[in-house]
Amino acid sequence: MAIGDDAAILNPDPNLQMVVSTDTLVADVHFKSSDNPTTIGHKSLAVSLSDIAAMGAKPKWALLNLTLPDLDQKWCNAFIKGFSQLLLKHETQLIGGDTTQGPLSITVTVMGETEQAITRNTAQVNDLIVVSGELGSAAFALHNPRKNKACNAQLRSPEPRLDVAKKVKKLATSMIDISDGLLADLSHICEASKVSAVIELTQIPINTIIKKDPNWMQYVLAGGDDYQLCFTIHIDDESQLPEDCCIIGQIIDTGEGVGGVMVLNQHQPIQTDSIAYKGYQHFNHD
Repeated sequence: MAIGDDAAILNPDPNLQMVVSTDTLVADVHFKSSDNPTTIGHKSLAVSLSDIAAMGAKPKWALLNLTLPDLDQKWCNAFIKGFSQLLLKHETQLIGGDTTQGPLSITVTVMGETEQAITRNTAQVNDLIVVSGELGSAAFALHNPRKNKACNAQLRSPEPRLDVAKKVKKLATSMIDISDGLLADLSHICEASKVSAVIELTQIPINTIIKKDPNWMQYVLAGGDDYQLCFTIHIDDESQLPEDCCIIGQIIDTGEGVGGVMVLNQHQPIQTDSIAYKGYQHFNHD
């Protein structure tokens, strides 16, 4: 099936679940207008692929809606280069979309398939809490431009962790991608599953350069834009975790229903009220 008709025709496998995610990125809110258009193209697809990964699914199809202030062929070619390279990497087909004139914004919809989707509402008391990769790098790069190449790459060209999702989909009892910040996204799991969580700050994997910044806890706990995975597993499955995953805490029952996320630093509780921001919030950002 190719682009060209008025609508796309899909023939999903009746034995699989289809999962669909859509994201809109707005210039000078989610990225800078002056950013390299190749990285803008990459990231605009990566954020939706990350959602598909969080569901334990394999991406299959994508739709792209692109609003441009003017037709800049050089910009468009570079954007499509970044977008299409990621499509090819994850064997995902662009099946349609729309282009219109206006303030620069990008909306991407990705559809995927899985035998059984992993959701946020199935974490269980005593489950271990796991994250992939390093956290805080994107937020550090946002506030410290050009200070560290690895952190800059995480901000501009994040890699959706479909590789990790594939390895842990049989283990994960719940899963979410870390887009709004660890505290915010882990809280979503707690709220949906009606449980609480405790995490140890010293167990969270971070780039060593971040610890030199006085705001490092904010970046790691609430910075957002990591596009890593946060998931829960049974205690007995710890030995099956991939190398790029670290246990950072445990699901608990406070006896009072949903208790949110408690953060320990060297086994001592810290006040998360001191964290200047609780993750990205639409309609409430600088």
